[in-house]
Amino acid sequence: MAAIRLRSRSILAALAVAATLSAVPAFGAAPICDGSTALTLIGMDTSSGQMLFSVPPIGDKGTGWVVQLDGEGNEARAWRDDAKGRFGGSVGPGPVLAAVPCGDRCLQPVRWNTGTWEPLGEALAAPVASTVTPTYDHSGAAWFLLHGATSTEGQMTAWAFRLVNREWKNRGSMTVTAVGQPQALPAPQRKDGVLTGTGLFSGSGRPQTWVTGVPTLPSARRGQLIALTGTSVAYVSGDGVVYLSEDSGKKWRRSTWTPWGSTDTVGIWRQGHDYWVDLPFGDHRGALRLTWFDRRVPSEEKILLTRLTDSGDWVRLIEAPGEVRTKSDERLPVTQILVPKGNLWILLSGCAATAQGSGLVLRVFDGTNLSPARFVAVREGGRK
Repeated sequence: MAAIRLRSRSILAALAVAATLSAVPAFGAAPICDGSTALTLIGMDTSSGQMLFSVPPIGDKGTGWVVQLDGEGNEARAWRDDAKGRFGGSVGPGPVLAAVPCGDRCLQPVRWNTGTWEPLGEALAAPVASTVTPTYDHSGAAWFLLHGATSTEGQMTAWAFRLVNREWKNRGSMTVTAVGQPQALPAPQRKDGVLTGTGLFSGSGRPQTWVTGVPTLPSARRGQLIALTGTSVAYVSGDGVVYLSEDSGKKWRRSTWTPWGSTDTVGIWRQGHDYWVDLPFGDHRGALRLTWFDRRVPSEEKILLTRLTDSGDWVRLIEAPGEVRTKSDERLPVTQILVPKGNLWILLSGCAATAQGSGLVLRVFDGTNLSPARFVAVREGGRK
């Protein structure tokens, strides 16, 4: 998710947020992060909603942290972390997975367990690849997918491995396109399957392509596929334009809907200048959600959350300011929008440091209501 840098909101909204953040709880811990800290999402468990973030040390010395945020955005805990050599991070229905190198073409999958990374299964003999993406299928089995570039622009080679009785079984490889972020997610079509771009891997079948085709776009606009319900598919281009298909990609139509008017307003407002569109980070399989950043009035920039219904209609869910303001008049823009589980959204404005310690500043949208900005104290959970 790209960082969002938004400017001021109305004075009333800012004062309301300042009042909310004024009652910061004391928790007696040294600062773990502050307003300048970049929080990098490692992964999320879409069954519990738990999210893990990698937090670098403040300044040039010390070690970093893993910060664990619960699925409701109410509690955050931190453990000291040495991320050297660890990569990957799963999005799927299970504890976050990652990998550490264990030699030439060797990866040791690990799984997060309340403050520590534990080995998961035997080491994985992996082909040379540029990225490693773990996930789960809907049966609860863990997967690791590796991706490498091909000689054809826009294509990637994907290798898939599924954990069976502590052994990583090779489930084949194939050439795929339209790989998004996350690069691998559970497949809605098969309980034992996962999707990566146009490719479907399963525990009981051969790799296969699950769509007939994707929209033909220039390389700069190529995007990612999202499986919806039945044979419905969405494709979100690199510049945020949505294409929809009801027949598994045989025919595509461009969506011209906007959250502030009918389709004839599209030509009035310039996408990428007056507004832009992005996907919140999470599992979109089965439900397409979009975030709109409205800059039509630069002094009143807003964030709008929207969703595509099963009937193919767009719904405007909520409109929110794009930043919060603290009691000391510090402005904290929204930096990440996350969908950790179900219909719950997290609007994260990063970290803030107080005299008592550090905390995450965020708002939660539960599908109906948007919470006031809250300060979630980051408590040290124990040393590794």
